[in-house]
Amino acid sequence: MEPLELIEKYRDKGVLLDTNLMVLLAIGLYKRERISSFKRTDKYTNRDFSLMIGLLGQFQQRITTPHILTETDNLTRQLPTNEHAAIAATMTLLIDEHFEIRRPSAYAARHPRYADVGLADCMTITATEGVLVLTDDFRLANILSHLGRDAVNINHLRTFN
Repeated sequence: MEPLELIEKYRDKGVLLDTNLMVLLAIGLYKRERISSFKRTDKYTNRDFSLMIGLLGQFQQRITTPHILTETDNLTRQLPTNEHAAIAATMTLLIDEHFEIRRPSAYAARHPRYADVGLADCMTITATEGVLVLTDDFRLANILSHLGRDAVNINHLRTFN
């Protein structure tokens, strides 16, 4: 299915942003000009951020996991210490805007792909049945696809922007 068809299919069901795109969202909401100067988001552009904002606005529900939020929080705290209060305020807003799916870590750690992809991605794999995953991780997108789940890579969306 084409990316635009997938977006339409999941409009009422929900979307989950993988960690790297959640970091992009957090940094862009905090201070858009930091996207190009922060080491965790310098591979993205302001257009990518605008694309994420536009896409998220099309979904009724934003889904996440505690693992994605924790990774995002840890990565955004690689900003200088004097920016921590502002990024924490941004993260608080993001957390409030997302429905959090919680499962025991032991559940994800028992997944056959755990050794390959780690805990956060296994939680994404186990917690995203029925929602669309937006990612920049080709490997995760391929795993989800092989499991019959839908995922869209940001690189495929850039061509539609």
